[in-house]
Amino acid sequence: MISDRNRKIALTGMFGALSILLAITPLGYIQLAGVINITIIHVPVILATILAGPVAGVIDGFIFGTTSCIRAALMSAPTSYMFRNPLVSILPRMLFPLFVWLVYWGLSKLPKMPKVISGAVSAAFGTFMHTFLVMGMITILYGQDFVKLIQAGLAKFGFEASISGFKAFLGIMIVTIGTNGIWEIIGATVIVAAVLSAIFVSKNGKSKLSKSE
Repeated sequence: MISDRNRKIALTGMFGALSILLAITPLGYIQLAGVINITIIHVPVILATILAGPVAGVIDGFIFGTTSCIRAALMSAPTSYMFRNPLVSILPRMLFPLFVWLVYWGLSKLPKMPKVISGAVSAAFGTFMHTFLVMGMITILYGQDFVKLIQAGLAKFGFEASISGFKAFLGIMIVTIGTNGIWEIIGATVIVAAVLSAIFVSKNGKSKLSKSE
């Protein structure tokens, strides 16, 4: 019988490998209507956190962040240089699993709370925190550059605005969550709920994995 420790190691490795696969292939992005690009690369980190604990989540978050850093080093997009900094590409990806775990752990303590619902809510909140932490680090480290990029974008549409780094952060968070962000939250929630349902629920009630907990 597989020990709990070995199970967690196996899950950590599996979801870490999945993170790399999603990062180096188009599988990590879902295109909707040709204009909405949903990123799901962070979903394996969320699943690793829920199924194997916060340590697994942090490890896989590190793997996710490292692939992001490497991708940025190979790209020449206007914001690529920001993601070459480990404080932007790696640190937030190691921190957001902790929020996922805290929410999942807290909800799991509620009487009769289904694990699938706990996981789905954790995925939604974790996806939001992932965006919040990444954009927060960009604002802290590259606030002035960030503002210039936003002002340049506004100028293309004939708008001129004098904004601070904090206002730029709030603005980009609102735009991000209001466009791709909301779809990423929905996508992560649906995927995590589906995976957990397959694990925890079966025709006869609960799966062996669920019964062992």
